[in-house]
Amino acid sequence: MRSFFALLKINIKLLLRNKAFIFFLLITPVISVFILGLKTETASGYKKEDIRENIQELKDSSQKAIYKGNSLALAFIVKVYDASKSGISEHVLKELASTGMFCVCRLDATEMAEKEIEGQIKKDAFNDRAGAILYLKKDLTAVTYKVSDDERLDIFNNALSGYLGQVYSLLNAGNSEKETLKILETVQKELPAKETKVINAGEKNVLDEEQAASKSKIGYSFSIITLGFLFCGVCVAFIVIEEQDNKVYTRIMLSGTGRLNYLAAKTAMAVIISLLQTGVLGVCLFVTGNNNFGINRLPFLAIIFMLGLVFCIISLCTGILAGDVMSANYLVFTIWSCSALLAGLYFPLDNTSGFLKAVSFLMPQKWFMEAAEMLLIGDKGAYSMLLCVTAAYLIVILSFGGAGLKIKQQES
Repeated sequence: MRSFFALLKINIKLLLRNKAFIFFLLITPVISVFILGLKTETASGYKKEDIRENIQELKDSSQKAIYKGNSLALAFIVKVYDASKSGISEHVLKELASTGMFCVCRLDATEMAEKEIEGQIKKDAFNDRAGAILYLKKDLTAVTYKVSDDERLDIFNNALSGYLGQVYSLLNAGNSEKETLKILETVQKELPAKETKVINAGEKNVLDEEQAASKSKIGYSFSIITLGFLFCGVCVAFIVIEEQDNKVYTRIMLSGTGRLNYLAAKTAMAVIISLLQTGVLGVCLFVTGNNNFGINRLPFLAIIFMLGLVFCIISLCTGILAGDVMSANYLVFTIWSCSALLAGLYFPLDNTSGFLKAVSFLMPQKWFMEAAEMLLIGDKGAYSMLLCVTAAYLIVILSFGGAGLKIKQQES
């Protein structure tokens, strides 16, 4: 044990003299916390209350409906010129939007002349990519313009006719607009409340918009912090490479210190690095007061620590197997870029081929993202999964590292 602590003490002193180690130790956690603090309330960039069931408001006639509707790729986009801007038109458009099939993008056209509106609609037919354009006149007469070949236009027209039919019936019965709106709202309140149930088949967690946005931020954060862990681990690998080149490793072995003690000391360095970097990230989270990424701080820091432990050991063993500093740097950067991409940290891999999905599960970040996703929905099974995954990766990686040390010893 004395040799173990002696090696550990020497390695810590060497690391603290390394400027690159200090840089990655401090900078990458700060960048990760900055990413976690980005204020994106939904995955698409739109506020949750503005999506799918509400009317999307357009500032002026030049604003394209397609840009407001791009978060609803499956919805039929309708650009509405509302010259009425009354309570009844508001009710009808909200009813259309609440179906979830239509993305209703409304422009206040009360100050526009009819010829001006018609001229702008002709421009929109070529410059915008809406499925249809609706002109609601001041007397609530509706004119629909077909500007695409989307067959859902018939569904939209039928729905519009149904809602406007109720309005016309009430108005023709002698009710004023105010009374008509009151009747429509009363009927709406008397309808059974809509209940949405999510069925989880056990294959995929279902995230809402806020959770999906949090998962996206966590993925980017994992990518940056992983880079820091890898290069901090490479700094330990540099020590191993120098010890091999200068025959220090041979003298250590001749002194009676076993290969197991030597590898244990380097592994302990990886644990210390993971603790230090996780600690820096924790301090940054505490100072900034950042806790808006969907997971409590302590569980998140536990994930970061285990992720760091895996990648510090990966870079350490990579350096041992590479045998020189430049090769270790190239290999570590390649591992970082490819693993982050294949793990789905930058974009989801749900629609990729079965082969790529299988490969993604070989990447450590994939499992830690799965754990983060489980914690986002409150699944406590993430902790046991993380422990098993971390232990499995460490056993495999350390086995390769031990084999690499034995080969290097035989070569020397």
